Amino acid sequence: MRPELFDHLLLLAAVVCAVTLVRLVRRSERIERGYSFLVGALLFGSVLALGQGVFLGAVVLGVLGLTVILPWLLEHASRWAFARGRLSLTARLGIARATLMLGAGLTRQVPILEGIGLVERRGVDVALAHFRRLADQSDDPIELAMIHEQIVAMFLHGQRWDEGIAHYERRFQPGYAALRPSLALGLLRAYGEAGRLEPAAGLLRALEDGPVGANPNTVEVLGQARLTFLAYAGAVGPVDELVQRRRFGELGLSPATAELFKAIAQVRAGAPREAAETLRKVETLAGPRDHHVLRSARDTLADLARRLRDDLAGAHPPAESSKPELGSPELRGSPELRNYVELVGERLREFIAAPPLVRRQQSTWMTYALIGVGSLIYAAHLAIGGGSMGLLGLGALTEDLWRAGSWGRVFTSAWIHVDLIGLLFDAYALWLAGQLVERLLGWARMGLVTIGAAIAGMAASVGLLGWVGGLEPLTQVAATGGNLMAIGASTAALWQLLPSRTPMIASRARRNLVVTLGLLLAANVIMNWPGALGFGMSVIALLTTVVVASGIALVPAPSLGVLGRVVDGLAKLSLAGLVIASLVAAAFVLGEDPERELADHRTWACKVSGVEFHTPTWFVEQTLDRDAPFELPIVDGLVDSLELRDGSLVQLAVVRGGPTGQADPLPKLGEPIRSLGVTVAASLPEPFAAKLAAQGRHWRAFDLWRNGERVARMVEHDLEVDHDPANPDQAATVVLLATPADALDHAPELWVEILTDAAVVGEPGGRTICQAD
Repeated sequence: MRPELFDHLLLLAAVVCAVTLVRLVRRSERIERGYSFLVGALLFGSVLALGQGVFLGAVVLGVLGLTVILPWLLEHASRWAFARGRLSLTARLGIARATLMLGAGLTRQVPILEGIGLVERRGVDVALAHFRRLADQSDDPIELAMIHEQIVAMFLHGQRWDEGIAHYERRFQPGYAALRPSLALGLLRAYGEAGRLEPAAGLLRALEDGPVGANPNTVEVLGQARLTFLAYAGAVGPVDELVQRRRFGELGLSPATAELFKAIAQVRAGAPREAAETLRKVETLAGPRDHHVLRSARDTLADLARRLRDDLAGAHPPAESSKPELGSPELRGSPELRNYVELVGERLREFIAAPPLVRRQQSTWMTYALIGVGSLIYAAHLAIGGGSMGLLGLGALTEDLWRAGSWGRVFTSAWIHVDLIGLLFDAYALWLAGQLVERLLGWARMGLVTIGAAIAGMAASVGLLGWVGGLEPLTQVAATGGNLMAIGASTAALWQLLPSRTPMIASRARRNLVVTLGLLLAANVIMNWPGALGFGMSVIALLTTVVVASGIALVPAPSLGVLGRVVDGLAKLSLAGLVIASLVAAAFVLGEDPERELADHRTWACKVSGVEFHTPTWFVEQTLDRDAPFELPIVDGLVDSLELRDGSLVQLAVVRGGPTGQADPLPKLGEPIRSLGVTVAASLPEPFAAKLAAQGRHWRAFDLWRNGERVARMVEHDLEVDHDPANPDQAATVVLLATPADALDHAPELWVEILTDAAVVGEPGGRTICQAD
């Protein structure tokens, strides 16, 4: 592996460790400090290993993979398995995760996980026996509470509602479940199935009056609790309204689950035929996560069919039955209970009438797809290498190629990142903004405020070339525009944080998000401002991206009436068109030969010390700090800014005066170069080798060494001038310097043409001037 790729991995490892440490501090799971110290040590080790030997870095990466990355993957895999009812697999994955997280103190959860795994393999009774043994062996009150919660959960999983209720009421205080949302939801259903609406109402009141009701982040749990209560109370109206308005997704419920609640409400309201029709819809709507819903629907439908047969036969349920008959007044209970049912129904209707929530359970696949595609393209650039020509081969945009008709680069350049830090910065901005934008506006408009706005920004910068005279910074073309996607997403997210658009977000959470996203947007704009960090991009590109993203973000959301749905449809069509155009553009761009095109068409004329060079537009006057951390000293002249953006230093310099054909290059560049050892280059890329073979008297090439390592290469070309003994300063030698040494292989054909076309046009001295040819 190349050293720079290994350093990239170590830098990425440091970022992973830092994010993990923040996550450990903020998450609610009981993780002991030992694991935090381990992650901190890995962070320190990854930073220490940068630029050092491979051994320490390999150890850090190996331990990081086993103790941080693999447990993270196991955690998500266990959630996937649990959502699909595969409890045995969930338990095995959880045990493996607890074992790998050294110092986290999760090994005490292993027996509980083993009990969960027994349910699927050997049944509820065996799992209950396992948990009862654990309870007998434990004297830790916290651990005992966890075990008894699992015993209640086992009863509810087996639909043994009365036993689950009895165990809960025997082991816990009445208000305990109000502090455990998952337990509360299960108990609400158990009370409903048992026909005990009074204790169900008491539990729901405790939820509403407790921490769950006061926390805006638990609105989904509270909504599910209200929906469960209303369904078992037979309140068909508000439940049906939630289903018809399709607001169940904001409560983390699937369409099949919402229809099941509607059917339960119809059963309890005494409408068996309507309930049977609704239950049949559950069968068609059920997805991979709805196995429990499907089982409940089938059981309810079978029970409903039996009751209907009994009614037709004139049979009556036994008097000792704990469940009231269909539609009986007992379901509504006392006047106080009836009033509370109406109050809960009104609260659910207020939720339905309110603007859409930021839906935590809605997939943000577009956000992750954008991050993934950007990362893959960056990885492809690392694998291919090639410096400036590697970037152009992937689809980077330049004024020269645009003028030559390479229109597709407007689309492809918007996907490219050049450095890992920029990629990680933009990935974080996309992830944070996407949690708001995609969940509020949908995946199509998330794609438009990123892909569409970035492409519009790149198109505007080249589309206005030559139209804004004397204001070159306004139309400075940037080779890559991956950061424009993050700017567009951050802009759209800030618009969604207006109180009028998201009134459900608490003031403190809103303020924190505004500050974070605002700082990310400001930092991105500053870093990409013309001339910033030696690069920058067009002001027109930045402004266009912000304006386009704002316009897309401010139109009505998809859930707000007919206009919102129409706009969402148009957004999907527009995004599909942009993706197709990008793929077509990529096909054209990948078939081009940018180096040959640039060798033939260079639109930039730069005068350095009386010598004129014809270069691509990304060659700029040298303004770098003399102490820049390159192995090669900085000299006056021109710098290839595209190579510089990719981490290499390629310079063009001019030496005036003295005899030509001088074999020793050291006097020509003076003291800065004397600290390096010099040898004649042993091998060169073909275009340079051909020049040396044909015109060896005027062309020379050298390798530059430091501490026994070749750090740079230098090529000299003596220009032909009329020899005037009275004016020896007319003589001129142009010099190309490249570090690292293999940078000379990136664009040899282009650089040979630049050196060959160089000509003396004036006297030595004067400032460097570049302008359109």
